[in-house]
Amino acid sequence: MWRLKTSRLLFAGVAAATALVGVGAGPSAGAEAHSAHHPGHLTSNAPVTVVASGLNSPRSLVWGPRGHLIVSEAGETPPTCVGTGFPTKCFGFTGSLADVSSGTPVRIVDGLASNFNQEEVVGANGLTYSNGHLYVLETGSEQQIPDTIPADLTAQLTKQYGGLLKVSGTSVRSVANVGSVDYEWTVAHKDMGSSYPESNPYAVTNKPGGGFYTVNAASNTLDSVDRWGNVKVLKWIPKTSTGVDSVPSCVAVGPDQSVYVGEITGKPSSNTEAKIFKYNPRTGDLSVWQSGFSAISGCGFGANGDFYVTEFDTTGFLPTGDPIGDVIQINHHTNERTVLASGKLFAPTGFLAGRDGSIYVASKTMMWPACDDAPACTTSSTVTAHDGEIIKIG
Repeated sequence: MWRLKTSRLLFAGVAAATALVGVGAGPSAGAEAHSAHHPGHLTSNAPVTVVASGLNSPRSLVWGPRGHLIVSEAGETPPTCVGTGFPTKCFGFTGSLADVSSGTPVRIVDGLASNFNQEEVVGANGLTYSNGHLYVLETGSEQQIPDTIPADLTAQLTKQYGGLLKVSGTSVRSVANVGSVDYEWTVAHKDMGSSYPESNPYAVTNKPGGGFYTVNAASNTLDSVDRWGNVKVLKWIPKTSTGVDSVPSCVAVGPDQSVYVGEITGKPSSNTEAKIFKYNPRTGDLSVWQSGFSAISGCGFGANGDFYVTEFDTTGFLPTGDPIGDVIQINHHTNERTVLASGKLFAPTGFLAGRDGSIYVASKTMMWPACDDAPACTTSSTVTAHDGEIIKIG
């Protein structure tokens, strides 16, 4: 997430089912928000527990096959690099999907495309489960692959970059070229973004009736992907009141069938600048639903009907020091907000609801410090690409 807007390329078995008892397993993606059972609201002192560790730059979470807890991993720094100094970019296939149901990552899919842009590894982003298959959304687009890397590597990257990848066993194939469609959209709308053309498909969720909704953190668009893989740009997410890009980072479908989109915002942004937008698929209208957040990096509905916002950092974007985040619970009856896990999450991303009313996010999601962007060098913590955690709240 760190270089979503500052890097142009952006941004084998499974554990036993009984292991899920320890992490409060839920059904497959999407079912949590519409559960007939509504647990109570979480409180500010809800317990915070590390349920899995040793992850390689984790991003998104989903309940997958047989209710297993699956996580997308952007990976570690890939081996093939071009350029010198700050412009250096590295490319490869260090991304993966991990089953963390036992608390220890078991890679069920590896070899997912990744790249490193000085501060973070990006690659396998959004994750969802639909009709018995996992789907993972890859960063970038084929148009953004440099012509200075080897031809065989380019050919391999082209098969994944910007794609909505369908997982079959241990292999993946692209079923929708989201990144390329969005990139070409920015070519045609250069006046709307100062850094266009660019593309970074980032979050995905299931669309009622079939297909998917995605958001692109670089083109700033909400897209629809139909069941045949056709991609349509539905809405452009507008700039903030200070004129920085929205950088949409999460998407969720509500009980009312509306689509909710959160933004991390470009830099510099204050700790109240991020918003949640609401898109009405019947009318095509986009409006601000909730505002006053800091650097949103995940969102969704819980089993209790409340809406949850993961904040990557609580001081805005860029962070003024270590990226210490939290989760905001919005009561679905009163809109009252409750801060969860305050001071206990490091650069958190993603959101997943548990059927028992608990929630899950990824923490320690990027290497730190990221010292080419002050004030990020003012840090007391060190996080490597293998320190990622899954946190249960509640």
